[in-house]
Amino acid sequence: MTFHDRLNDYILQAKCSSKELAQASKLSEGTISRYRKGYRVPNVRGDHFAGLTKGLYGLLSKQDPDITEEEISESLKKLIDKSYGIDYDTFIDKLKLLLRGFEISNNELGRRLNYDPSYISRILSGQRRPADIRKFNANVAYYIAHQKADELEPSTICEVLGCDGKVVEDRDRLQEEVENWLSS
Repeated sequence: MTFHDRLNDYILQAKCSSKELAQASKLSEGTISRYRKGYRVPNVRGDHFAGLTKGLYGLLSKQDPDITEEEISESLKKLIDKSYGIDYDTFIDKLKLLLRGFEISNNELGRRLNYDPSYISRILSGQRRPADIRKFNANVAYYIAHQKADELEPSTICEVLGCDGKVVEDRDRLQEEVENWLSS
């Protein structure tokens, strides 16, 4: 089960609309819509997550008086933290290291991945999370291996990734190496 699946289950249980949840959570209807569709997930340490949890609790407790705010929070947090098996904090630290080591700006990465550079900045600062971390990881790895690698010295690539020089010669293998390195 994913975060957005669980959120939609809670909305059904609460017998409420997205608009009602937005009001109860003090979030915009657009934000709730993006969460419901799986386009975005809240930062578990942020105000949006806290507001969403409080809003859900307020609505769900009318239908199920035994449910607790902590139960809702833990249920959603577990699905966000799981991030498809990738430790998000480690991923961000490694992504920052990769961008510095390969001298890639947020503007360049955003342009190459078809993201707004401010969204890249928010991801790196922890204000936003890609809804599908694996897809984002794969896109970064593809860009590094198939577009950026030609501009870099093989020794620089190997130094950052800690890989064998032969990996750099095979772009598909390099892509896999970058993807694995970022997600480990």
